Amino acid sequence: MRFTRSQATDLATSLDKAADDKTKAARSGDAHAANTTNSDLSRQQAGAAASILRGQADDMRADAAAIRDGADPTGLGY
Repeated sequence: MRFTRSQATDLATSLDKAADDKTKAARSGDAHAANTTNSDLSRQQAGAAASILRGQADDMRADAAAIRDGADPTGLGY
């Protein structure tokens, strides 16, 4: 599929929004991991999940920036 410039811009905006949502979820996981009243396992799992979410958010923001700079979304896997 070939994206029009408008479609590519809309996709970049959507990726930024999804990245923001993942960052918020990561913050929630960080808070759970920092709460010493939670079990060690639960805290470790929350911390690991938060780390994964932050990585996904970073990737989405990088894709959005590349698309805004003119990269073809198809070449990025979209």
